[in-house]
Amino acid sequence: MEGDVLEETEELLFQSNLVRRVKNLALGPTTPSNALVPLYEAIYNSIHAVQDRFLQEWVRGGRIGVSIFMDNGAPSVEIRDNGIGLDNDNFTSFRTYDSDHKAKRGGKGVGRLSWLKVFDSAEVTSVFALAGELYVRHFYILLDNLRPIQQHTVKPAPDGQIGTVVKLIRMKPEYARHMPSRTDTILRKIAAHFLPYLVSKAKPSITIETATESYDLGEFLGSQGVELGELDFPVSETEELHLEHNLLRQGVLEGKVSHTLYLAAHDRVVASFDIGLALGLATYIERDGQRYAYAGVVSGSLLDEAVNSERTAFDLDAETIELTKRGALAEIKIILGPQLDRVIDKQTDLLRNVVKKYPRFSYLLSNPRDFVADKIPRNFRTSEQIYQHLALYDFRENRDIERKVEVLSKEKVSDEDPVQSGVQAIVSRLTAQEFSVLADYTVRRKVVLDLLERRLGYRPDGTMKQHAEEALHSFVVPMRVTNSEIHIDKHNLWIIDDKLTYYEHWASDKKLKTLLAESDSGSRPDVLLFGGRTAYHRPGTDQPVVIIEFKKPVRNDYNDDENPFTQIYGYIEELRAGKVLDRSGGLIQEISETTPFFCYIIADLTPNLRKWLRMAQINVPLPGGGGFYGYNDDYKAFIQALSYRYVLKDARMRNEAFFKQLGI
Repeated sequence: MEGDVLEETEELLFQSNLVRRVKNLALGPTTPSNALVPLYEAIYNSIHAVQDRFLQEWVRGGRIGVSIFMDNGAPSVEIRDNGIGLDNDNFTSFRTYDSDHKAKRGGKGVGRLSWLKVFDSAEVTSVFALAGELYVRHFYILLDNLRPIQQHTVKPAPDGQIGTVVKLIRMKPEYARHMPSRTDTILRKIAAHFLPYLVSKAKPSITIETATESYDLGEFLGSQGVELGELDFPVSETEELHLEHNLLRQGVLEGKVSHTLYLAAHDRVVASFDIGLALGLATYIERDGQRYAYAGVVSGSLLDEAVNSERTAFDLDAETIELTKRGALAEIKIILGPQLDRVIDKQTDLLRNVVKKYPRFSYLLSNPRDFVADKIPRNFRTSEQIYQHLALYDFRENRDIERKVEVLSKEKVSDEDPVQSGVQAIVSRLTAQEFSVLADYTVRRKVVLDLLERRLGYRPDGTMKQHAEEALHSFVVPMRVTNSEIHIDKHNLWIIDDKLTYYEHWASDKKLKTLLAESDSGSRPDVLLFGGRTAYHRPGTDQPVVIIEFKKPVRNDYNDDENPFTQIYGYIEELRAGKVLDRSGGLIQEISETTPFFCYIIADLTPNLRKWLRMAQINVPLPGGGGFYGYNDDYKAFIQALSYRYVLKDARMRNEAFFKQLGI
């Protein structure tokens, strides 16, 4: 018994099981891409070896070669490099599972286990320097718990060349069936895997050869891409960085689309960033019938001096990195401008077709192309995707308005602030949506009328609180604009009369000299409407012109010099024999002596105003009260004087059937 007990001085260690460790390696044969993983791992070892030997000059000094050949009917691979070799430190790390020797460079310490997972065995020959002398190390690796490294020798090699040769011998059948048979397929897969090492202008020498073909990986990648030029850009007042623009063909990329910005130091990529989202580009760039991804490489003394000793990160603050990315992105957007514009143009055409079929979304698009550029992901290519995105914005717009109306409905109304900026913003957004679908249109009409009624603010005795004429004018129609300056539907003229909705051209609080040819008049009617598709117009007659004047509520001081009729008749005289032009000088309408005018005076019917109505013979009462109408033959003018309360009541009555139908 005593002989079976361990001495306290004996070192206690966990025992390793190579066979079990390799078996548990997550590299199953059912995944086709796993067949090439051992090759990738061997190439990584070679890259690290030449980096360790040549340091900053590794791109110019390093050489890596890969040969693919058949051994007794099974694929085999030889990987050669002129790197530092398997000296004692590297050999110790090589024999340690999960070694952290290369952890700072992303190494996991399991690469050689993949060799034994996929291949029958491996042979390694490595020449290294020790104390000024050269030695050659040679051994085999097999999947054997007792003797995984066999025939190991170390001999002097006075005539040797420093470097390592790894032979991966006879790929196992379950993996061999997934080994690509075409050389160009292998090239693309290797290029995709080592892309960060190959995108810089200075590329390491990596050759891939078979029994009949030989390729330089850097040259192959160059044939699969397009160089778009290079430039310097500032990151501070004293520092500049260099940016190389490249497009890489879809065939050399694997996985999802990735437009990438690489930051390099001493010809070696240190960090990379996916910039697809920042570019608004989530799909490939199409050029000359091919599909590409963008790869930009930033380099310069600022990055060279700031890279850490392991060359895995930069000793720079986050702000400097962000300034670098932002400066590069600004240049990338310029260089990719034509490609981005072509995608946007196609999407804009698609958007217009969708909106043509579903006009309910038209209110969202003041400028279709701007909407696409700002709000549509670049990878949207179908009508269904565009429709879904429009529906999302439509939902958000409705939700936002409902929330704002709810907040405003709880606010206390003051006499001094009848139409708050928040209400004006809501009214503007509401009216933009009124011509979508009937249900939306009707619901918003009710909201507008509710807001208007609340802002008019009638007291319990039936009198209306005093509000600014300008505020009420802006509620119905924006001031100091024409239909060419804002969307044609951005008004609430339907509150006065539904027929006003169909006028194509209108102007609000604009000087006549800005509307009429050869006019220098400074007069500014509150609202003018021209060229309407309206029931007012009879075939064979001139298009009627509409004039609307808003008067301050409860105003009672009209006189000979200042009253609604002096204003309206003055406007008519100035408009007669005039030509209404649009902003580009195009003719909208000629106004002759026979052109009819339809005029609205929106005011409180105070005693003084009623007197002027009688004097102007505009004194026929409207049914139900609340206004008067009449006709002036001299001016060919039909005039209605309507009280604010009547306008609101009439608008409700005209829409009441729809309100009831929708239960609102």
